[in-house]
Amino acid sequence: MALNKKSKILIGSLVAIAVVCLIAVPYVAAQTSANPIAITKTLHAKGYAFQSIDSDTIKKYNSTFSLTLVPTSTNGTVKIFSVTGGSVVVNGATYIIDNGKGGIFTGRHAVLLTSEGKGPDGQTITFKFEAKYNWAGGNLYTLKIAAKLLTDNGNYTLLMAAPIRR
Repeated sequence: MALNKKSKILIGSLVAIAVVCLIAVPYVAAQTSANPIAITKTLHAKGYAFQSIDSDTIKKYNSTFSLTLVPTSTNGTVKIFSVTGGSVVVNGATYIIDNGKGGIFTGRHAVLLTSEGKGPDGQTITFKFEAKYNWAGGNLYTLKIAAKLLTDNGNYTLLMAAPIRR
């Protein structure tokens, strides 16, 4: 039985695709972590911090934060993570985050987090935030954050934004 030209092209194409798959599959498997829970992500955000001095005065400061997040479990539409470190900078003062926990609620496009740490004077601080995320195209999302930084020297309300990739 003789093969016509179309059959030869089809067989050649299938063989080429099979060879590419045989080469690519081990490479992709080697790049994928055996334990997806062990992936560490860092979240960076910029924005403003507001502090109420008295009933008539509100001060505005530049602020940033950086948090290291480690996924711990997934429960349906909730992805739980722990905070293993980070920092919050408000008006040049750095507050160190030691630990915390949070969750991503995929059904509601929301993130909740609470964490604790130390301020520049050694005082205990609490950093809490809630955020909404929106798809911005491709694997890019925007995170709109409303946070509270609770310190012994006063409390700050932070309004921030961050880009995140999946």
